[in-house]
Amino acid sequence: MKDMVSCFSEHAVRISDVACSGAANAAAGAPGLAGGGGGRPAAAVSAVTTVYRSRLSASGKELLLEVTWSRAPDGPALSVAVHEAAAAPRHRAAAAPRHLHKKKGSGTFTAGSCVVGVFWDYAAARYAAGGAGPEPASGFYVAVVADAEFVLVLGDLSRGYVERLHGGIPIAGSRMARRRERFVGCGCWSTRARFLEAGAEHEIGVVVLDGDAEAWVTVDGRKVVQLRRLRWNFRGSHTIFVDGGAPVDMTWDLHGWLFHAGAEPPHASSSSSSSATSCAVFTFQARGASETRLWTEDDDASAGDELEKPAAPASARRQKPGGGGASGQGFCLLIQGFRGFSKST
Repeated sequence: MKDMVSCFSEHAVRISDVACSGAANAAAGAPGLAGGGGGRPAAAVSAVTTVYRSRLSASGKELLLEVTWSRAPDGPALSVAVHEAAAAPRHRAAAAPRHLHKKKGSGTFTAGSCVVGVFWDYAAARYAAGGAGPEPASGFYVAVVADAEFVLVLGDLSRGYVERLHGGIPIAGSRMARRRERFVGCGCWSTRARFLEAGAEHEIGVVVLDGDAEAWVTVDGRKVVQLRRLRWNFRGSHTIFVDGGAPVDMTWDLHGWLFHAGAEPPHASSSSSSSATSCAVFTFQARGASETRLWTEDDDASAGDELEKPAAPASARRQKPGGGGASGQGFCLLIQGFRGFSKST
């Protein structure tokens, strides 16, 4: 006889044929994604954290670079953290991000055995229409130098900055490894991600209906996973397919959203794993050539925020937006949804 959980969960997840076969026929659209979810106010992006991997050409040392854009009382704020990928997870977790309080400037610090310099200017940055989030769209640059090599250059103004002032410094290969977006408000969140280096950019949408009875996930406006009986089915996993059949492992954890709804969300710039206790969490992990481990908040709590194996050097000189590359590790997107802002934001 099936146990009670199996009986409830057997029909709690509905998978459309788009998710299983990549068929071109449009499934039911994503009601709630457009227009803020059936009359609900649109969700706001409170923080965006992107982790990059970079390998120094001279020493072969691999670095993890974490860039966070967050909302602050006086406008968007930027913080940068740099870790050696080979360092123990507890040491990486102990290295707090550097909060860059000015909108233009430079600074230096050490990360393990590396001397790191950060140069940035987003004083005249332009943002997405409607103020969707704190991450600039254009009019800015962020450049990170470690051991006399550029390990990260971001923004449309970065090329001019590098060529004008530091043309002789080599640029190490780097790639985007994972990205976390925090949303506040309603139960309707949407972002864009590229899971394969050579693949297309996809719109990823998540909807949790009023009353918390049902949720679904869309890819490019097509419903691929539908979740029902959420109070029984608040955690789970499934595999969806993008870019002609490439597998992406998806997990969801709605326990905090359902059972800790009154908890206050963390400050927008906080990266503590404990922040997941009152939110909905969806992860999308592209499978690499040799690894399928998912990046979840439970992993972060036990092993630090930056737990990954060292990767082989990327072949390009600039950041690659996603893809597993030579490391065999796929890009990971994490979406966190909170019901309301904290009092400090």
